[in-house]
Amino acid sequence: MYSNEELIVMWSDIVEKVRKFDFSQLNKILEGIDVLTILKNPWIIALMVVVCIIFIIRGMEKALVSFLSVPVLLVLFQKTVQDYDAMNFSAERLLVFCGGFIVLAGVNIYFHFVRK
Repeated sequence: MYSNEELIVMWSDIVEKVRKFDFSQLNKILEGIDVLTILKNPWIIALMVVVCIIFIIRGMEKALVSFLSVPVLLVLFQKTVQDYDAMNFSAERLLVFCGGFIVLAGVNIYFHFVRK
C-alpha cells in the first residue's frame, strides 16, 4: 500500500510531466502504479466519498457517473489487458474487457443522453 507521502510525490510527478508535455516519462510513472492499491487508500476513499456527496447534493448525476467510471475503467484495464503481450492474449480476457467496457459505456450513454 502506498503511503500518503508516496501518493503526494507521485501526484506531483504526474502533474509536472503533464505540464511539460513529457508523455514518455508520464507513461513510465503510470506503468508502475497499481490502481487497486491506490483505491484502497483511506484518504482516496474519503476524497471520492466527499466528491460523490457533493455531486449528489448538487444534482449532478452525469458528473457522478463520469467520476465513478474512470476508476472502474482503470481497474478493468489493469485486470484484463495490461501486462499481456498481443501474442499471448486470451480470448477470454478480451471478452471480459469488451463486455465490461460495453456495460460501462452503456451506463454512461444512458445517464448522459437518454435520461433527462
